[in-house]
Amino acid sequence: MRFLSPEEAQALLQECRKRSRQLYEIYLLALHCGLRAGEIFNLTWQDIELKNELINIKDPKNKTKGVVYMTDEVKAMFEAKEKGKPNELVFKSRKGGKIKEISNAFDKVVKTLGFNEGITDRRNKVVFHSLRHTFASWLAINGTPIYTIQKLLRRV
Repeated sequence: MRFLSPEEAQALLQECRKRSRQLYEIYLLALHCGLRAGEIFNLTWQDIELKNELINIKDPKNKTKGVVYMTDEVKAMFEAKEKGKPNELVFKSRKGGKIKEISNAFDKVVKTLGFNEGITDRRNKVVFHSLRHTFASWLAINGTPIYTIQKLLRRV
């Protein structure tokens, strides 16, 4: 699976920010924390520990729990958001309920930026999960031990 260069990631976030604050925030979490879509959609305000710069994760895929660390950008994003009640979802659908899937807005952003232009092998196309892969790849490139990356991705 393809991962984004820092320049591509920055372009993606800038394009998302133009379109929707919530989409930008969701993509930021995937890219900076390696979160899956389902993990993001399940976040409630009680999962966010600003003081400790931690996010408590409930993984719907594996039925496990974990903790991820906030980057400065993620912390600033949460500080700027209007807080809800502890059990309230951080990200909601337009109708106020739980988001079920990534909207086609991601595909539109990728198309606008031309990331998948001329790519026929779907393994090399940029999809939402590419943000999680980018997070892990950047850690590996910077010398983070594989076991640490696995723990950060909640794969052990």
